[in-house]
Amino acid sequence: MNILYGVQTTGNGHIGKSRSIVRELRRRGNNVRVIFSGEQQDISHKVEDFKPYRVFKGLTYVTENGKINYIKTAPRLDAFSYVRDILTYDARDIDLVITDFEPVSVQVAKRNKIPSVGISHQYVFQHDVPYPPLQIMVRTIMEYFVPADFIVPLHWHHFGFPVLPPVFPRTHIDAQDAPERPYVMVYLQYEDPRNVLEMLRQCPRDHDYYFFTNVNRKQNKDNIYLFPRDRQDFLNKLALSEGAILHAGFMANSESFDMGIKTLVKPIAGQAEQIANAMAIEQLGFGKHMHELDPREVREWLNMPPIRAMKYPDTTVRFVDWIEKGVFNTESLIEMCEEQWSKIPIPHIFRR
Repeated sequence: MNILYGVQTTGNGHIGKSRSIVRELRRRGNNVRVIFSGEQQDISHKVEDFKPYRVFKGLTYVTENGKINYIKTAPRLDAFSYVRDILTYDARDIDLVITDFEPVSVQVAKRNKIPSVGISHQYVFQHDVPYPPLQIMVRTIMEYFVPADFIVPLHWHHFGFPVLPPVFPRTHIDAQDAPERPYVMVYLQYEDPRNVLEMLRQCPRDHDYYFFTNVNRKQNKDNIYLFPRDRQDFLNKLALSEGAILHAGFMANSESFDMGIKTLVKPIAGQAEQIANAMAIEQLGFGKHMHELDPREVREWLNMPPIRAMKYPDTTVRFVDWIEKGVFNTESLIEMCEEQWSKIPIPHIFRR
């Protein structure tokens, strides 16, 4: 089967999830071409194994100091390039489009009358899951901006709907000695590191704080340790931590809950998806949220009891089975979701 796979490059979660699915599709002999779009980050060092791929400008937003900067975002909304990429993409031999919330690929599908499937956390907000009131932008975007023919939502809990558990790349955790002192992981890539350090200096000193940020080598300042950004090192240390202070994105929190690590999240201001995720984290008892970098919130959160490891199943193989079978309807989606959630000891009754 010839598949066009679109990947949104804002954040890190879409690329990690898509890598697992694209690898499995290709392992089975499918011909997969990949589109990346979005300008939020340099992805060249992350996508070598996706070849052949193309990178388009797409549409994205600019984040500064934990908030969306709408003034800087506006000039990047290059509608001319966006429409040109859709109109000029040669999709004559494509049998199916899969989009991980990537707009160019799904609009190519619409224009060429190719069936499309969307798999993403963002699609879950079409259901009645925790969501901030009066914020309809994300739902509008899903309907008009990334309108796949059939959607496969992902979330940390199904909330009674046909929703899959998180899909994320499985990474080996190295064997490690127990730490001498309890520590907390900190990864807040959209905050000013100086502000994060100022908060951590005021946090309880009976804990160490492992802050992954823009440094070239490990450094320490009293009980605060600065680490270069490295996914394997982050996951190794996450596994033995008492908790993680993160933004309210989907992937890093999924990996934390999978291991049984509670999180304290700071949603990006103005980002409805992250606000909704923060609401879900509190409702599910997986952690707490804070609106500002506040050491008082850290103290309160540290007193929370540990959470149970969710141990989410590896859904990639089952999802690719479903894609190759080619029966895209509610019944087949519910069957796949029930099968995956049955491996986790929580109620899995779905609304039909």
